[in-house]
Amino acid sequence: MEECYSLPSCARHKPCFFPFERDGQPWRKAGIGRRRHWTALHPTATYVRWCRACANLAAAGVSAGDAVLLVSPNGIEFPIAQLAIQLLPATCVAASPFLSPDELVHVMRVGMARWAVVDESVLGVIEKVTTMLPNTLREIWVIGSSSKSHPSFYSLMKTERWAAWPPQVENSSFNPAREVALMQFSSGTTGLTKGVMLSHRNLLTLYMQVKCFVEDVDNKKKASGEPDSEADILSRVLLFIPLHHNYATVTFNFVVTVGGCCVMMKTFSPHSFFNALQKYKITYAPIVPHIANFLLHTPLLKEYDITSLKSLISASAPLPPSTKQALTTRMGCAMRQGYGLTETCAGVATTIPHVYSKMGSVGRVMPYLEVKIVAPESSKGLPPGEEGEVWVRSPAIMLGYANVPGATASPSALKEGGWLPTGDLGHCDHEGFLFITDRIKDMIKVKGFQVSPRELEDVLRRVEGVREVAVIGVPSPRLGEAPRAYVVPLPGEATPSSQVLKDYVAARLPPHKHLAGGVQVVDAIPKNSIGKVLKRRLRDEYLRAEAAKKTAGPPSKL
Repeated sequence: MEECYSLPSCARHKPCFFPFERDGQPWRKAGIGRRRHWTALHPTATYVRWCRACANLAAAGVSAGDAVLLVSPNGIEFPIAQLAIQLLPATCVAASPFLSPDELVHVMRVGMARWAVVDESVLGVIEKVTTMLPNTLREIWVIGSSSKSHPSFYSLMKTERWAAWPPQVENSSFNPAREVALMQFSSGTTGLTKGVMLSHRNLLTLYMQVKCFVEDVDNKKKASGEPDSEADILSRVLLFIPLHHNYATVTFNFVVTVGGCCVMMKTFSPHSFFNALQKYKITYAPIVPHIANFLLHTPLLKEYDITSLKSLISASAPLPPSTKQALTTRMGCAMRQGYGLTETCAGVATTIPHVYSKMGSVGRVMPYLEVKIVAPESSKGLPPGEEGEVWVRSPAIMLGYANVPGATASPSALKEGGWLPTGDLGHCDHEGFLFITDRIKDMIKVKGFQVSPRELEDVLRRVEGVREVAVIGVPSPRLGEAPRAYVVPLPGEATPSSQVLKDYVAARLPPHKHLAGGVQVVDAIPKNSIGKVLKRRLRDEYLRAEAAKKTAGPPSKL
């Protein structure tokens, strides 16, 4: 494994602090914030802030190996805090600002955080958590308005304590392959979120992967006569994807690598999104499938000038090929698709129109990664074209899950040879393109047949008046499991009846794929903060409703 990859020698005894030099990194801007007014930050000034914040955190008592909780909506303060923590080197425990107190208690216990940097908008929740876990946090720094009871995060950047530049943090006892730099949390679509431990080596691999990928794509574009380099496409990126999520981490690395400018949105809202596209002449925007679906139907598109937009990219969940094609036409820009996991730190595969692209594929495998397809039952490798579970191997693969018995990277999460089973069903073709079919856990077993919810969802999306759809398997005495659909109608259009939807599927698919579990029209489908559908919640709600029916018994006669 070690011989297969070449990482810079600076990775030996230093924490992961993106390998920029003071004047050597060709940044245009570091980022644009989200506070009272939008502010462009010069890269050197941003570097100084990172160093000062790191020095002052150390002066306050934060030590190498400590865990620091970071909870904030998007803003330039987030990467400044994250990189300052990692440079100590301490562990940055990045959590969603939309978590409930109970969920944050879980994060605190898993991450074992003793310090916190939090946004003013979540301070009340954090203070409630401290009453539930007394004597846990030694200090809380607040991003935003000054707090009477807690110091300001901005105070950490006022005094530069380092005389040397760059800061001298080399340590012969430091092992970047084993020290945890960042803890992010899995999506939690099938249970409690798990703390994914990412090492400094993992993050450095991400940087190297992006660097190699950009160089390769640019070389191929140059050879084929494509006009826009990756630096052109990523020159102004609109980022509303939460920075605590790996999707945003990968995106931010791309922006840094090509010297782009990142416009950060606190959260997605339709008018703010289009206003930012127009005002800042955005060239690139990461989205998720439910936002792609919104963009396909919103009338707001006609009200704004978005001609600067060169490309969108969708990740975090499968994007139907029909949606991808329609969005390319409607938005007037290229459409990319990415595939990755929090556990892989880096992206696994991506599509680039005219470079790495094939209908229905999530793209070619990224540098510093290997992918193989195995039979789920036997773990035997399968040839191109055959469907099985996707396994990934890379120096970017996580160390393991934090503080979960039996869930460390070895041997539970990783297989022999360092392979990580993704839990996704898919195949590779002879040209090396990766295709994802569905989550193995989501597959519906109908009379011994394996039914893909994604296939049924793709069919139902073609029904006029359907905006969103999710299909799950529900218990059936006759079938074992039966497909059940949840459908969100398009506003302002006639809502298709359950029978119409059932008949539409029945006319196009074999009997074992019919919607024998029923169809329910709903106002919304539950999702997590990154837009992944929470099918577990749909199943739980269905089972509770069925149990309530049995408890209630037959209606009483008056």
